[in-house]
Amino acid sequence: MTRACRAIGAFVLVLLAPGYAAASTCAPDPAASIPSALLTEGFLQAHPDLYWRDLGQLSWRRGKPAQARLRFQRASLYADKFSQSLVARMYQEGIGIDADPVLAYIWMDLAAERGYRDLLVERERYWQRLDTAQRQRVLAEGPALYAQYGDAVAKPRMETVLRNARHAMTGSRTGFVNPGLRMALGEGPEANRPVTGDDYYRDAFWEPAAYWCLQEQIWQNTRLRPSIEIGAPRQIRDGGPGGD
Repeated sequence: MTRACRAIGAFVLVLLAPGYAAASTCAPDPAASIPSALLTEGFLQAHPDLYWRDLGQLSWRRGKPAQARLRFQRASLYADKFSQSLVARMYQEGIGIDADPVLAYIWMDLAAERGYRDLLVERERYWQRLDTAQRQRVLAEGPALYAQYGDAVAKPRMETVLRNARHAMTGSRTGFVNPGLRMALGEGPEANRPVTGDDYYRDAFWEPAAYWCLQEQIWQNTRLRPSIEIGAPRQIRDGGPGGD
């Protein structure tokens, strides 16, 4: 692997260090997580932020950084700040694309939009490396990327997918789940492990405000690890959830 490719792995270690400070009032929860038993293809199809991030990781493992970047950008359409930070790093280091410090800064600015401390620090480092002309480019080119990937548009896009997916799977427009429902997941890292409907359809995984809160809690709780995996490697067919 090239020096540039190794750099993204080192950056992941920085991103996953403890100490992120979310800008919202979401209460900390040290147990917040998405259990690996739920990370089936069906669940990921209903969560395109995780789905496209997972496919981006798959491309990365296969030595296809250009494809990985495009998939991280797809995840970014659904407000995935982790993927946005990886796109920023790839532009900064010229991994799978020509290096462009202006686009690197804009993508890191997007990633830091919610006020996660370490991303804010990284964003300021990127800014300090820009000259006057490059900073002018940021002002000229930044609004177009925000219009496509900023939380103001990306969060509603993700929320629509969550609501539609939950309604389709429960068969209820209100999202009602029979409390006695039990499920045996047919694929995924823990196939055939029984889970209850209450576990699978927890508000934290499907209700938009609760889902954003869960994401912030996970960012707050994350500890240093040498990986960008969200679950065990598995076969996923290429396709576009969320009506893409």
